[in-house]
Amino acid sequence: MSFFSLERVAQGYANCRPYFHPLVMQKIRQYIGLEGKASNALDVGCGSGLSTLALKELAEQVAGIDNSQEMIAVAETVQDDSIAYYHSPAENLPFDNELFDLITVCGALNWIDRTRFFPEAIRVLKEQGWLIVYDNSITEHMRENSEYTAWYQEQYLSRYPKPPRDERPLTQSECELCGLHFANSEQYTNEVALSLDEYIAFTLTQSNVIAATDMDSKKLAEAKKWMQATLEPVIPGDKGTFLFRGYIWYLHRAVG
Repeated sequence: MSFFSLERVAQGYANCRPYFHPLVMQKIRQYIGLEGKASNALDVGCGSGLSTLALKELAEQVAGIDNSQEMIAVAETVQDDSIAYYHSPAENLPFDNELFDLITVCGALNWIDRTRFFPEAIRVLKEQGWLIVYDNSITEHMRENSEYTAWYQEQYLSRYPKPPRDERPLTQSECELCGLHFANSEQYTNEVALSLDEYIAFTLTQSNVIAATDMDSKKLAEAKKWMQATLEPVIPGDKGTFLFRGYIWYLHRAVG
């Protein structure tokens, strides 16, 4: 199954995922030394468009592509003349050569065939262009209650393990074979305040839960009910403060 072809998941991405992306845009601007805005940027695996909207901070014109028609349909509900969306796989980009100054991939590289995508990224990047790969994931830590760690590790991941994906670390040799220079890797953290209902809505968009429930509305309802019952004693008051962790990989297109 495609975890991202369900309409409820696409809507959940738009409505329930934390909007951390501006933090990463600031870090990208600082690292690559961007003054003002680039001309054209591409967001690969754009999902419901949150990462694409954030990319406007760095570029005058932005394109977003995703292999899920449902995600693209949700992204296009936000009208913006500076953004164009395309239903396309990352491994076959529908663009001319050397069109983009900057390409970003947010939380999607695990689901992409890197051996086919990297040559395509190089093809559509201008010389000295940047390919930025980044992600942001919830951790097992909550500021207000250390019992959340046990719930996350022993109950949640046991009931909803991560489905298979490509989690190989990126290496300099892999990049160089494709004509990319692995310039830097940066780690960062951020905190997100979520109520119990907000936490559950977010978690229902995680691939762990999607893989276990698929399109079975009964299983989805059971997952929601289980989280409500087991998390109610863990998340105190109106909201809990959850630690998220991410990385940013800075890849530079080689000259020539």
